[in-house]
Amino acid sequence: MDVSLFVTIGLIFMVTSIAGSVRSRMTDRCLRSFHRFHVELLKTDGKRVWGRMDLSAGGLEFTFPGRAEDDQRLKTTYLLYANEFPAIQAILRYADRLTESERRIRAADISRSFHPGLLRRLGRRARNFLGSATDALRDVLALVVGRVQKMQDRYVAAEGADSLTKLGGSVLSDVSSIHDPLLERHVGMQVVVEVIEGDEMHEHVGIFKEYSAAFLHLLDVEYPHAWTLEVPTDETVESGRVSVGRDGDSLRVGNRGDRPVLIVAMEHAETEHPIDALVGAGETVTLPLEAAPGKVRLQLQTVRDIDMIVPRSRSAVRHRAERAATEPESMWDVVFDLGTLVRRRDDDEAVTARLRGTLEREPTSAVAAAALGGLLLKKQDFAEAGRWLRVAYNGREHLPDGGRRVRMQLRELARRLAQRGSAAAP
Repeated sequence: MDVSLFVTIGLIFMVTSIAGSVRSRMTDRCLRSFHRFHVELLKTDGKRVWGRMDLSAGGLEFTFPGRAEDDQRLKTTYLLYANEFPAIQAILRYADRLTESERRIRAADISRSFHPGLLRRLGRRARNFLGSATDALRDVLALVVGRVQKMQDRYVAAEGADSLTKLGGSVLSDVSSIHDPLLERHVGMQVVVEVIEGDEMHEHVGIFKEYSAAFLHLLDVEYPHAWTLEVPTDETVESGRVSVGRDGDSLRVGNRGDRPVLIVAMEHAETEHPIDALVGAGETVTLPLEAAPGKVRLQLQTVRDIDMIVPRSRSAVRHRAERAATEPESMWDVVFDLGTLVRRRDDDEAVTARLRGTLEREPTSAVAAAALGGLLLKKQDFAEAGRWLRVAYNGREHLPDGGRRVRMQLRELARRLAQRGSAAAP
């Protein structure tokens, strides 16, 4: 009887069982913080899912608060498999939607992360050691298996040595996680993260809680939450802290909150008009309606406090930051940042051509100059962007917000030019 064959089979079975058990229990350490919280999933294709997130090794399941009726079927959950994680744009947890129980669980999780006990600190150090030394430990395992096989070849078959080495290395890789010394020293600090959203790169500021091989986790981010508000004919609509009503041939948008609201665009008579006006807290702006009365759709951005998880494939920690005492107007510059185009689009070129045509006919049009300057700033055409933004600011009395958004864009232009100068300095 060949004893070595049975011993080798037994060892392979044992190591395989351990590896399978480890894989079935391991979950991403960033996603773990959102387990059983109500969150919003944003996907790269624009799809949005709201529900309670349940995490498993195979992926995510979002349970809807109420049933979603679609195609005559009642859907209660949405499944996102682990191999679909590259389609995640972000996962958002809203502070104003947390229940009292969720707030307590969140606070306890943050306390464990930023004020860990002795065992938790030792566990993180061991995990980081495994993450940085996995290759070396895999070589040590191969050496040990080879030595045992050489000395006791009557117990371990030669054909099984390679299999044991590969399986043992697989267990080490699963147990360890990618250790990034550069990110490790920023955990618990306020940072600026660059995130690619659609065709643009935007910056978000928050407290860096955790990282994994696939994700970054930020806390207390002031986030520009986008939404659409429909305004029927001859009706005043109040949604959240925004009120919109008709006033003859114009639209009045009021902000009853304590944070600014950005009016991105207005769709009226099947035509979308870029607005890009900032409505301060307690203020009202008036938007002209150039077409016949009808339903109006406003694209808005409001500031909300969130925790967010973003994929590392679409984001990067770029700067360490600190809260500074700034003037009230400029403190929202990062929240409502214009972004930077990472890919040119055909519709951008069409809009640029249309705005240039308008400015040829009306060289002092503040509205067209502001829109063109903002678009050129996204494209990093700084010289021409500055020229048109100054034209817009000179005619700020004709802008809905009195030039507040243009001032923000001019400050952004100055920062980008300063950064370019710093990068070019020896």
